[in-house]
Amino acid sequence: MTLHVRGAHSRARGHLGPPGGGEFNLPILRSGILARAFCRRAPVAEVAAVFDGSLHLRAGDMFICIGKPDIGNGPLTLIADNASFRLSDLGVNPGQSALVSQRRITIGDAVQFTLDRCELWCAPHWPLPLSPDRLTGAAKTLARLAMIGTPQEGLARQMHCSRVARRRIASFEHWLSDALKANDAAEATLPNPVQDLIGLGCGLTPSGDDFLVGALALLDALAERRAFETLACGLTRASPALTSPVSHCFLRAAAAGYVGENLYQAVSSVIAGRVDSAVTALHKIGHSSGWDMLTGIATTLNIFATARLEP
Repeated sequence: MTLHVRGAHSRARGHLGPPGGGEFNLPILRSGILARAFCRRAPVAEVAAVFDGSLHLRAGDMFICIGKPDIGNGPLTLIADNASFRLSDLGVNPGQSALVSQRRITIGDAVQFTLDRCELWCAPHWPLPLSPDRLTGAAKTLARLAMIGTPQEGLARQMHCSRVARRRIASFEHWLSDALKANDAAEATLPNPVQDLIGLGCGLTPSGDDFLVGALALLDALAERRAFETLACGLTRASPALTSPVSHCFLRAAAAGYVGENLYQAVSSVIAGRVDSAVTALHKIGHSSGWDMLTGIATTLNIFATARLEP
């Protein structure tokens, strides 16, 4: 339900401007593959949001995040050098224009992020998963931990107190079960049980979207190509009006098979049976986004294990 917005509610008291005054340069150390493409193709962008630990740029329907190392690497992320100050102290404000090139990003007259030292980051290949019978217990444990740890507004809790959320999750479960059993090629149309989850909840990345991102990542890791491609193709073609612009961008990235470092670590831990490590990794993603992804992972893993163990 939230982006990488650590410190979003602890803004500085007034803008301090670039530390020390004058022109300010901060090196970018690592770039996600989609963020690198953004810098090559978008000569002008706009500042979409500014927080203590990150700021977000937009060009058309594409968003990237510039943040400190603790937000984790990701396909749409530029990791800045580990500065001791807050990005919200730079005097950068939403709506400002940013000049973008392969070598630097310039915002206003004084703030520059340089890309000369930048290295490309990509998630590694998925490890081999355990057998379905060994993953059954992990699915049940994940579902229990999601219910215990999820904030009040998280999807795991909404499944118990909201008939709308419960009905839509149940519809997704039925669709996924059928998709995993089907032998025909993936369809290009988006099934209603999936479409009904897009935009469910509030925030920049609604809970339903985070749920679907977690489901996509797990299906990819389990090499369930037909179900993954059906879901991915449908999400790519879904109307942007169903959710927020930034969440639509993240859904398209996930549908293309791109995941962030924390989600990669979580799913890799899940398919290896290391549930506690998975929860630790997802806890680093926003306020409730990681928990909503966990709900999507747990739901999908349970349906997968059940479908693959049936005669």
